[in-house]
Amino acid sequence: MATTIGDNAVVIDYDDDFIRAGYAVPEREPGVLQPALVRPAGSGAGGETSRPIRDRRVEDWDQLEALLADVFYRQCAWVKGDEGACLITEPMFTSKADRERLTQMMFESFNVSGLYVAEQPVAALYAVGKVTGVSVDVGYSVTDVAPVVEGSLVSPAAQRCEAGHSLITAELLARCGEEHRRLREHERDAVRDATAAVAPSRADDASGDAPLKDETYTLPDGRKVSVPGAARRECVERGLFRPIGRAGLVDAAAASIAACPAEQRRAVVDAVGVCGAWAGRTEGLDARILADLEQQLPPSMKPFLASTPEYMPPGTARWAPWIGGAILSKVVFTHNQHVTKVEYQETGPSVAAKLKG
Repeated sequence: MATTIGDNAVVIDYDDDFIRAGYAVPEREPGVLQPALVRPAGSGAGGETSRPIRDRRVEDWDQLEALLADVFYRQCAWVKGDEGACLITEPMFTSKADRERLTQMMFESFNVSGLYVAEQPVAALYAVGKVTGVSVDVGYSVTDVAPVVEGSLVSPAAQRCEAGHSLITAELLARCGEEHRRLREHERDAVRDATAAVAPSRADDASGDAPLKDETYTLPDGRKVSVPGAARRECVERGLFRPIGRAGLVDAAAASIAACPAEQRRAVVDAVGVCGAWAGRTEGLDARILADLEQQLPPSMKPFLASTPEYMPPGTARWAPWIGGAILSKVVFTHNQHVTKVEYQETGPSVAAKLKG
């Protein structure tokens, strides 16, 4: 049986904290979870690390190339001279220059046989079986909100706000004792994930009628870290919903929906997809976003969550852009919607224009 260019396609999805990668099997979680961190050679395990991606924008292309080389050739076992195709999910607001730089890297550094770039909000909704809706992608340092109609991003209505799970960690540290500030970054994240709590609504948080109990988290080495009950909830409120001096993620979602043409607003609120590494494993977050959003929208517009189909893995919300990219790859490579190596050789990096839209 003949094989097609997409049969061994690798799907890449990235944020400031991790690169998620793996072969395009939509019913599975990504096989590779690569920290988006680079430690200078010779600095040892305790050396300072740097992030080549900040606020979902690539700042150091050489560092990103080194990370992707490890993903492709070691973790996905590509062989030099026999590389496969690649689908990459692209964050909102990626510039034309950055898209061309990415295209150049893929063909010249990694010799891919074909390339497709999918917009992250579109891919996230594909993962839950939707082509129209609102994607709320809670990332490491920012949250991206974007309406999608019939598989196309409504770009003028897209919103990005400075709210993410790194800010939840920062707020938690600000409300806890010195012991928290001495923790390593991954230890802080573990404490946050285990103890942070989401209030059912803004009104519930403000009332204080149901105070949370303190929580104690035990680290792998046996150390115990205590988190006050008030801090557990307040870190989420100030990190995501009511940050001081800037818009929260629900404010961004409401503004994004309002910016859609009138005839599209009712359609997009029928499927609100909440995704992201932290969002996908935090109980009550999607329900809280929906409750607050309903309060901000006109009474005639009732939002609904985009539920995960039963046949998809339980962690779909956590990995939604990657899983949606895996689904898309089965379509785009089969129907020759990708950029081929020959097209790149004829046109150069400007062929990336074909990858937009």
